[in-house]
Amino acid sequence: MGIREILNEKPVIGRSIAFVAIAAAIFFAFRAGSNSAPDSIERRSQTVTIRDTLTGDEWQMNRGQFERLLLTQDGKISPDGGIPSQFSDGKPVGVLVDKNDWEETVNRINAMKEQFGSGG
Repeated sequence: MGIREILNEKPVIGRSIAFVAIAAAIFFAFRAGSNSAPDSIERRSQTVTIRDTLTGDEWQMNRGQFERLLLTQDGKISPDGGIPSQFSDGKPVGVLVDKNDWEETVNRINAMKEQFGSGG
């Protein structure tokens, strides 16, 4: 007995499979168009404001570049750390001004580093 015969005898199975496929397609379509996905092009293209925690100076840069600087640092990122700051002789003290965004970014990048074995 093939799949076609089973689906003809029990149409509920076919409808269930179709429903799951449609639900998955809708989910991925909305996620792809969402700026909230951490890896979306729109989110990575945002301009973020960074503050030097020692001097208080601020500057702006592309979020993708900012996160790349965090990803390429050795070991886990400390919430007290950051990216190198031109205002503090290159010390890693540049953090996002938005504290919640900073904490979410540190947690996400540290999880990525841990998952891929570069968490130190």
